[in-house]
Amino acid sequence: MTLSSSRAGALPRWLPVAFFVTWTMLAVVAVWWFALREPTSRVIFVEMGAGGSLDVSASRLLMHQQLLPWMPWLLLAPYVLWTAFRFPLFGTAKWRNGMVLLVAGALFVGLSAAFQDRAARQQPILAPMPAVETWFPPGFDKTPGGEFGIPLAREIGRDPQIELPEAFGLPPEVDPRKLPGMIFTREEMKQRIEARWAKIASRSKAALGGLAKSPGDSAILLDAFAFGALLIAAHAGIFLRTARRENERAALLDSSHAMARARALQAQLQPHFLFNTLNGIATLTRKDPERAEEMITSLSELLRIALDGERQAEIPLREELHFIDRYLDLQRMRFGERLKVEREINRDTLGLLVPALLVQPLVENAIHHGIEPRGQGGCVRITTAVEGERLVIRIEDDGVGLDPSKGGSGSGIGLASIRERLAALYPGRHAFRSEEPPGGGVRMIIELPAHTSAS
Repeated sequence: MTLSSSRAGALPRWLPVAFFVTWTMLAVVAVWWFALREPTSRVIFVEMGAGGSLDVSASRLLMHQQLLPWMPWLLLAPYVLWTAFRFPLFGTAKWRNGMVLLVAGALFVGLSAAFQDRAARQQPILAPMPAVETWFPPGFDKTPGGEFGIPLAREIGRDPQIELPEAFGLPPEVDPRKLPGMIFTREEMKQRIEARWAKIASRSKAALGGLAKSPGDSAILLDAFAFGALLIAAHAGIFLRTARRENERAALLDSSHAMARARALQAQLQPHFLFNTLNGIATLTRKDPERAEEMITSLSELLRIALDGERQAEIPLREELHFIDRYLDLQRMRFGERLKVEREINRDTLGLLVPALLVQPLVENAIHHGIEPRGQGGCVRITTAVEGERLVIRIEDDGVGLDPSKGGSGSGIGLASIRERLAALYPGRHAFRSEEPPGGGVRMIIELPAHTSAS
């Protein structure tokens, strides 16, 4: 498994661009339709049903107008979410991002208010029609909302001799014909409203059934609340995406760690190496039984550690050095006095965490590609130090160096695994390089964040 494989299910790069282009076109059409297009009629007459309720068509139109405040939130939501994903309120740039989001919030509220104000001005007036006739007392049409008069429940008629019904919106003993004012029929009311709708609209702060012409403090607060809700949703998405990536990274580390153990075991215990080690132990059983027993113990410990399936991705440096000691015990049996080892281990580094099986492949490379090609043998030097906030590990040999003609190698078994695991565990926070010291040989240097808890 590689880092690129975790992105196998990612969306094509062109898809978000296509989405935003399509959404922008739809937003332009919606703005034109609701805020810029001139309506075919400025006045829509609404039939009053039983109990003063609106008919179905009027109810739908009224619901349409009431949903208009939600329209700018819907149109601007993708852009707000993108801005929040691009400038999250955490990390090293959180204060700068906070200022960007404040500006974006002000634009969101301003555009939403401008849309609502313009859309409100373009909405037709819903004029409720009385069941039969309308009565206007003197001066009643001069009051806000009085342009629509007082609806009467039943027809009064023009003949004074006709008996007046009781349910026409006034006390039964009151006859509107005998009161000052005017009575209009349904058709007369329609003509009156159509002729005076501009004056009616200008005198009313909020057209009957329409929207306010300018948003108040409550509308601004609602817009700000909607922007905040979109920010919260975006950051929740960011945290979920980060958690998913962390899970993918953990799975990658597990897979890489298992591969590292397999590679390390293969490099350490190749058939010829294990065969030679066992032959050496067999020889020592006759010459030096105690030494042979010690070698068997070292080999057993090496196998146990290498095959341990419960090892963590990171372990204390002291455990890694203990593993190297067991490995060097076996190599000394093979090389004898030809192999020398020097250590400069800073005590402050022993408790710091390092990737499991990190140093051993470097020691192995130093022996097999640096010391072994030399007939007279050589020395391997292991150094650890804390420099600032970084743990620095150096593995150096005085062997043949990087010259391939002499058997030297700058890669070796396990080095590719080291690079992969360092990149996965400490992306952008590590260094891994090789140098050629003035006296010959190779020096491998690893720099890690100095830490004692899992990162």
